[in-house]
Amino acid sequence: MKFKSVLIILLILALAIPATSSARERKFKNEGELTIWNNEFGGSLNLGNAGYNLKSNFKGDGDFGKKTVPGFGWIHNIGKLSDVYVHYNKIENSGRLRAVGTRTVSFNGTNYTVVGGVATINMDLKMDIFDILGAREIARGENGYLDFVYGFKIMKCSFEAVDAANVNNRASYNVTLPLPNFGVRGVYHLSKDWNAYGQFSGFSLNRSNKGGTLKYLDFGVEYKIKKQTSQNVDWSIMLGYKDEYVKGNDNNNNIVIEHKGPQFKIVGRF
Repeated sequence: MKFKSVLIILLILALAIPATSSARERKFKNEGELTIWNNEFGGSLNLGNAGYNLKSNFKGDGDFGKKTVPGFGWIHNIGKLSDVYVHYNKIENSGRLRAVGTRTVSFNGTNYTVVGGVATINMDLKMDIFDILGAREIARGENGYLDFVYGFKIMKCSFEAVDAANVNNRASYNVTLPLPNFGVRGVYHLSKDWNAYGQFSGFSLNRSNKGGTLKYLDFGVEYKIKKQTSQNVDWSIMLGYKDEYVKGNDNNNNIVIEHKGPQFKIVGRF
């Protein structure tokens, strides 16, 4: 089933299923989180618009290493059924990339030195990623609950490409992408102190060779390590996996960026 079809089904469910009368108990109004994400960088460039002539795969043609990046999040409960969530993290990837083109290799109007049909480029990618989401409970049982999530993932991206053979050949490209983000998140109570959690969300829209796709996956387990401290804070730790995939196309320019890997969280509720 295509990703777009899955999201449409989730949206229909969110609109069709009424919230249960016995909503989950919310003892705390706020939830703060510190995330540590050890991610690997993947994706591809296939650029053919005017001023561009470049094909490469970040993982197969590059030497980008894994990165461990911090992130910060906040949830504020609104009533018995809804909450708002904001999160921020910054990712920087640097590596040497082998790229090919048709006769030449160019990026944003700059031509690069080609040897044996291949150009070697020092590529820097910087991303500021903001999540702004609302959530609404759509189903609940004795052992867990399910929320519909909706909002935006805002990605501020900066590319810099420097010719490894001639540092005077360089070009940059900056773009800010406000990406719609819809899906579900849920929690299942495994025991008194253990929970399983997950979120699946994203969006896809393509028309006239322009558009993009966002896929977001975050799941794992939570352990409650401290309850009701003297400051009236509950503490938990979470260990899981996160995958963030973005694909954008503008006529003959196609870009895929993916970061994925294990994630650790420290959460305080108060």
